[in-house]
Amino acid sequence: MSILKGQSFSEANIISNLGDIYFEAEIWDKAEEYYRDALLLQPENPERMNHLAYFLIDKDRNINEGMALIDKALELSPDIWYMLDTKGWGLYKQGKFKEASDFLQKAYSLKPIYNHELYLHLEAAKKAVTNQKNN
Repeated sequence: MSILKGQSFSEANIISNLGDIYFEAEIWDKAEEYYRDALLLQPENPERMNHLAYFLIDKDRNINEGMALIDKALELSPDIWYMLDTKGWGLYKQGKFKEASDFLQKAYSLKPIYNHELYLHLEAAKKAVTNQKNN
């Protein structure tokens, strides 16, 4: 923390980075706590909203809350590929496969470099759409 403070990182960035450390250690409750604290410090920051939203969605902690957060983030920053990925992944988790596929395809077309996680999300959504059509 002292190194990050010395590099002029904001308090919210430092707290979010602590959440990332707990995330990597798979200590979900602490990760969520730090992500929420970072959002409390910057409640109108779409990056903070996306970070918590993705966590809540990906780890099945509270998909509905995550979707509300990502919707608000996308209102503020509409064409950010990783936020579209978060929205698409949330739609996928809600079983809305066609809508998920559309968001994920848009995210994929906007990304500046290859992102394997996004690719996997898109492929999962495409497969689910195909399976729905075949049933």
